[in-house]
Amino acid sequence: MVKIKAIKSAVINSKGAPFKIEELTLLVEPRLNEVLVKVVATGICQTDVHIQNQHYPVPLPIVLGHEGAGIVEQIGSGVLPCRLAIT
Repeated sequence: MVKIKAIKSAVINSKGAPFKIEELTLLVEPRLNEVLVKVVATGICQTDVHIQNQHYPVPLPIVLGHEGAGIVEQIGSGVLPCRLAIT
């Protein structure tokens, strides 16, 4: 059974548009080589601003904010062992 979760993300929808906090849907079960991290803090860096203005052309819309800190909640079966957070 696939679990779905609502999350909030900073999204760029078009060139030069402001970052917009949107509610998106996330599949909660990580795939084989993925790690599910509950992000508790993130920043927007200069690279994100370049993408926002399409100085680095990437398909839009896009979720940015790759400089994050969080808690590992789940790991895929192909991920090397790591410690899961206990909350």
